[in-house]
This record gives sequence, structure tokens and C-alpha cells, in this order.
Amino acid sequence: MNAASAAEVRQSMTEQMTEQERARADAIMKGWFGFNAYARSMEDAYNAKCAEIGRAVADLIAEKIGVEDNLIEDRDAEFGRIIGNTIRTYQMKMPYYHQGNDSLIKEQLKWIEYAFATDSAAQMIHHDVHSMREILGERVYWIEQTGDYSLALDAVTTPTCWRDLVVAEGFQWHDEGHRVSYLSPYKRVLEKGWKRNIWTNLTEQKIHEEWTTPRFHGYAEHLQVKFDVSPWNEETRMIEVSVSPLD
Repeated sequence: MNAASAAEVRQSMTEQMTEQERARADAIMKGWFGFNAYARSMEDAYNAKCAEIGRAVADLIAEKIGVEDNLIEDRDAEFGRIIGNTIRTYQMKMPYYHQGNDSLIKEQLKWIEYAFATDSAAQMIHHDVHSMREILGERVYWIEQTGDYSLALDAVTTPTCWRDLVVAEGFQWHDEGHRVSYLSPYKRVLEKGWKRNIWTNLTEQKIHEEWTTPRFHGYAEHLQVKFDVSPWNEETRMIEVSVSPLD
């Protein structure tokens, strides 16, 4: 694209925007430039000490929880980069305050929206559940050997993918690991998307009832247990999943 055509595109975009939209875009642009300049200067300073910071934080955590293990197995620089990226996320406040699970939520929402828009939700849920068959099947043996049905719920909540999804608000265990509760994580990002005409066919209730719940029930079939998923509660947005043996 040459300079002339680029200018035409910019002019065309400006002409299409309302005064309110331009004001909002200008505010976000100004905020982004300020954030980016600050973030880059911070990153330059941080990256020079990335491994050192990673080791220091890991050692501090070990001290605070009273263990002597090398928690990061000498992966100091990698751990340091993860910490640095988290710190950078917390500096990102335009157009809203970002949280540690934002990227995962956005990627999920894109695929969930696609699933419903193309009437392929059932097929995608089936694929997701089927892809977990090998991993979840191993837990059946564990349960048979121990009689501990909480191992089934542990199988779908211990992996980092689920924990990364709910990390911003956290989760709680109940009934000796047989029940878990967590706040639905999608609202904040969904509402920001709605303002930009994104994900307009999605609500947290729809996701819960037509995406989350069927997946838990599918996992339960592989695990040969019963998962009870709480009905959607618009006021609390709390979700509970409990495990019990098949009748």
C-alpha cells in the first residue's frame, strides 16, 4: 500500500466514524501510546534482570511456604519472563483493566462464537470431549484402585488450562474435593466486546448452558462418574460442579 492509498483509507475510516467514535478512538490511541512507551522502557530494564528476578521470586515463594525445593528447576529466565509478562498485563488499563486470564478468555470466546454462528457447537464439543478420552480414561483406573471419586473432578480442574481460565477470580474446593465453585470468567471481556459489536450472539448464560455444562457431562462419561453442574444464576454468576458415582 502506497502513501496515497494509505491516506485514503485513513480518511475513509475517519469519515465513517461518528464524533463519539472518533473521541473514543482518540482517547484509546493516546492511552495506548502512553502505555506502550512506559511498558517498553520497563521491559528494557526488566529483561536485563529477567533470570535474576525469576530466581529471587521463586526463592521467596519457597521461603514463604516453608519448602526447600527448587520450585522452578533452574528455569530462571523462563519464570522471569512469565512474571514480567504478568507485570506488563497489570499496566494495561486501556480501554479497560486487563487481567491474567484475558488472552485465554478472548481465544475461547472467538471459538465459542464461531461454534454457535456456524451451528457446529455440538460437533466442537464432541471433538473436545473425545480429545480428552485417553487422559481421562486413566483416572477410571485410579478411582477403581482407591474408591476416591474426587479424582474425577480433579482430572478436569487440576490441569493448568482450567486454572488459567479462572485464575483472575480464583476457585474454592468443598466437600473434601468432591465439589468446586468458581465465578464465571467471561462477563468482563464479553461486555467490552459488546461495545464493539463483537460476540453479540453470546452471553454468560448461553456459554454456561450450551458450552460449559455439556462439556462437563461429556467428560463425566469418559470418567464413568456423574458431574452435577449448577444451573445458571444471573445474580451471583457462581458455578458449582460436584462429582458422585453413577447410580
